[in-house]
Amino acid sequence: MARESGICAFERLLDDEQQVEIASAHDVVGLLVRLVSGSNLRLIEASICCLIKFGKDQTSRKLDMVNAGIIDSCLELLPTAPNSLFSIIAELFRILTNSSAISICSAAVKIVEPLFMVLLQTDFELWGQHSALQALVNILEKPQSLATLKLTPTQVIENLIPFLESPSQAIQQLSTDLLSHLLEQEHFKQEIKTKNAIVPVVQLAGIGILNLQETAVNALENISLSWPEAVVDAGGILELSRVILQDDPQPPDSLWESAAVVLCNILHSKAEYYFQVPIEGLVKMLHSTLERTFTFALDALIVQEKTDAASAELMAEAGAIDALLDLLRSHQCEEVAGRLLEALFNNTRVQKMKVSKYAIAPLAQYLLDPETTSHSGRLLAALSLGDLSQHEGLARSNDSVSACRALISLLEDKPTEEMKTVAVCALQNFVMYSRTNRRFVAETGGIVVIQELLLSPNSEIAGQAALLIKFLFSSHALQEHVSNELISSLTAALERELLSTATVNEEVLRTIHVIFANFQKLHSSEAATLCIPHLIAALKCGSEVVQDSVLTTLCLLKQSWPTPPTGVAKSQARVVAEAIPTLQLLMKTCPPSFHDRVESLLRCLPGCLTVVVKRANNLKHVMGGTNPFCRLTISNGSAKQTKVVYQSTSPEWGEGFTWAFDVPPKGQKLNITCKSKNTFKKTTLGRVAIPIDKIISEGNYSDVFSLSHNSNNDGSSRTLEVEITWSNRT
Repeated sequence: MARESGICAFERLLDDEQQVEIASAHDVVGLLVRLVSGSNLRLIEASICCLIKFGKDQTSRKLDMVNAGIIDSCLELLPTAPNSLFSIIAELFRILTNSSAISICSAAVKIVEPLFMVLLQTDFELWGQHSALQALVNILEKPQSLATLKLTPTQVIENLIPFLESPSQAIQQLSTDLLSHLLEQEHFKQEIKTKNAIVPVVQLAGIGILNLQETAVNALENISLSWPEAVVDAGGILELSRVILQDDPQPPDSLWESAAVVLCNILHSKAEYYFQVPIEGLVKMLHSTLERTFTFALDALIVQEKTDAASAELMAEAGAIDALLDLLRSHQCEEVAGRLLEALFNNTRVQKMKVSKYAIAPLAQYLLDPETTSHSGRLLAALSLGDLSQHEGLARSNDSVSACRALISLLEDKPTEEMKTVAVCALQNFVMYSRTNRRFVAETGGIVVIQELLLSPNSEIAGQAALLIKFLFSSHALQEHVSNELISSLTAALERELLSTATVNEEVLRTIHVIFANFQKLHSSEAATLCIPHLIAALKCGSEVVQDSVLTTLCLLKQSWPTPPTGVAKSQARVVAEAIPTLQLLMKTCPPSFHDRVESLLRCLPGCLTVVVKRANNLKHVMGGTNPFCRLTISNGSAKQTKVVYQSTSPEWGEGFTWAFDVPPKGQKLNITCKSKNTFKKTTLGRVAIPIDKIISEGNYSDVFSLSHNSNNDGSSRTLEVEITWSNRT
């Protein structure tokens, strides 16, 4: 009794830390360890309590206790210890194993299985449970200790589950932490009983208490690898998404990142789970520092966007655009991030959102970044700019100039054919809607870059480049930048396609017309004159659409010709005259809408009138013999005359005569007089006057004309057969 009272009194003294220091100067640890034996429970409890007070925050004293055999002594008591003694022993184990040096020693490993067996079989006080669980966590968080555990997973897991559902948050946390450590062992992951722990762990993950959430999510990280479907069935996707999106309290990054890892494990098992994760959660996962996490989030968002058209707007509202731009700028998952960005910006509703306006500059910066080497990333970023440029408001925004700079830089950097097409098409919209962008492209050398694309063997690229030039010069604003070189480039593009494919690039033709329409100063340029032969070639082999465009352009140039034409205008008219046969054919075959333009051209082009006098029939007999010949005149021009055929009333001449005109003889007639040459005089046998206007339009006219004469009163038919042709000078 005296020893028991003394130890109890000594224990009370140790409440004073100063007394603890004084007592530690004497060798009392060995004495106290020896007292932890026998049947006097009061003495044992008091001795252990003294040791607990001695051991707090003092690793050296703890080691002295272990070396003195305290662990073995307590383990002998454990199987039969009452609740109060068990709790005290558990607290001593907790104090001892708080030291890393002790928790990894062989003596500490002995604690695990006995403590588990007693803990799982008896209903102890909460503080005893807490101490015991903490001691187990202290030991089993060390991998080497975990590997020595001989209890079966069933023995451990089945009895650990009630602690997960404890009313004490501290015990819930420790039991979850313990479960997490156990699940680092493969045989625990595969244990069927582990599935029974999933529901309470999932509930703890969503409880909103950070410490509990952290331990629960850590446990789920291992469970989800083996039992992803069970985690889903327990509502894991919803609870984990709540952790990721939680803002009250705000979770540390490590917590929501861990929750995202668990979600990735689940998504990896079945793609159909992609649709169960809220879009907001997937978007938050894009901000993860773990590549696996944001990769899975990207995949899930892409699947949702392809499946549900309405999801694009939800993603944008949840902040997906900023997250995707961050991935691009950090050069992570550039292709996938770029693909999703392009899909979002291709949505007209997303284009109208404010966030789209602020995406133009980052996309441009990405394209201009020298560290951007991903071909697919650059292509998709350019496509995204093209999508945004379709919205007039975005194409006019302040940042659109940076987009133009980036796209021009892209074209200067030896891009692929696909990249050229994408960049040019994007630029088209930016310059079509914005005068500022047009001037920027012109002043930064963009026109030279685009001119080079006109000569591309790819007809689509050449056509799109021509369309871009058309937009650039759709008004008179850039007069100082339009040049002969530009017309020459367009002409070369027209010629290339005609030679290589015998087809005509309609966009090139339209662009030529727009430039001539807006910049009259180019009409008299050498480049314009050199362009005309290729316009004529297009007129000869093109479709109705092509012919329509060429006729409009030629008529536009014609308007600048003075009457009569002189200098350059005269040269151009001569070149256009090569098209006279084609124009005459069009008058016969083209739609009525062409007629006015074709005729106006024919009426001003230089050409030749060729008249072939073939024969006459049934001419009048003249005294002394009929010796007929024909005399041909046009207005006041010089006369032409056939040979004389002697003694014939039906002469055969077959002679041709040609008149050259700088301008067609509008409103004039070809006058042919048939006469007979006799010794003393010339007798008129008849006349015919043929209007020339109709011949100019038709090209060729052949007929048998009645010869009219005042003396033709005998009723006989006297005719003259003539063929007349209007053609170019050749």
